[in-house]
Amino acid sequence: MAQTKFDKQVEESAESLIFGIGRVLAGRDLDGVKRTDATFWRSGTRVLPKVEGKVRRRSYKPGWRRLSFRVALGAGVGEIGYLATQDLDATVQNTQDLWDNREQVLATLESSGIGGACVLTMGTATYMALTRERRELMREWVVPLHEAIHRPLGLAEQTDPRRYLHIPKNFSDDDAEIRIDLPRHLGFSRDVVADLITQKLALEGVTFDWHPEGSKPYVRVKKTRKPSAKAPIKDPKVRELVSKAPESAPIIGLGSAGRIVSVDLDADSPHILVNASTGGGKSATLRCIACQMLQHGSLVYVLDTKRISRPWAHGIDGVTYCRDIADIHDQLIELGQLGRLRTRIADELGIDADPKAFGPRVLILLEEINATMKQLAR
Repeated sequence: MAQTKFDKQVEESAESLIFGIGRVLAGRDLDGVKRTDATFWRSGTRVLPKVEGKVRRRSYKPGWRRLSFRVALGAGVGEIGYLATQDLDATVQNTQDLWDNREQVLATLESSGIGGACVLTMGTATYMALTRERRELMREWVVPLHEAIHRPLGLAEQTDPRRYLHIPKNFSDDDAEIRIDLPRHLGFSRDVVADLITQKLALEGVTFDWHPEGSKPYVRVKKTRKPSAKAPIKDPKVRELVSKAPESAPIIGLGSAGRIVSVDLDADSPHILVNASTGGGKSATLRCIACQMLQHGSLVYVLDTKRISRPWAHGIDGVTYCRDIADIHDQLIELGQLGRLRTRIADELGIDADPKAFGPRVLILLEEINATMKQLAR
């Protein structure tokens, strides 16, 4: 028997009702369109491909939260309806009383309305003041970054940037950290994305810590903390580091994140060449090395034809300062003899001998090598 038009409408209405109930219980949009990658238990971070139009915030929420809100809303509406039917007679009586005293009620409402408007205005002004920095951050940095990287990342333009771009207000500070949630397909170029991030946020000296594993891949962007211009020895932390440094590896500075910068005279080379323009720190670097080695009992020889290169070394125990070319010549002869003597001792004791058996370490600071060599040759 053929169905009538009414029967078809009843079936279609019943089917729509069943689907609607299913969408309500699943926490999905009631129109049946899946707009984000949110699931029942997990929040969404991006808009799905081919989705058009504006995507509201609720589409990013997990299904259980949307279901909880709908259940609470339905319970609230039902409670209000129940109370309304129970208090209908009282409402009618109250309405009659209000009408009988309408002039007094209007006066009260007028004053209450003014007070409510003042409270609303103050609340709005306070909210705007408290969120001003955040709104400026969104307008000046977050939204432009989203517009630059959503295509390289393979995200839809309608994706809410707040869902995957976690940029703090102080993102330009050294201690700030930026986190960007990545799509799970990972079909993008890291170099392109990293370059766009640094350009749009005007960052310099940053590191990218990529975490592609798992169901929630992300990249963490951190600024490389610049080392301080000076590391004074009076600083207790610096003093402790210098005191713990071995004689063969004197510290010459502190890099980013407090990393020790040193020269290893045993593992790398027993020779040090410092080359820099005037004011580049040659004297300070060599003075730092010499002082630490003196502390360990080393002998320091300063060969300085300029005569004024190492004023700090005058009169210090363990330092021999030669200024005249004749004195430099004689001292080099003695140092050559000392070197040959230590070579013979090394041959006798063997390669595994204790370095202390050869005598204290010798550090020779030779200033203006080219000019000194020419004078020595003459």
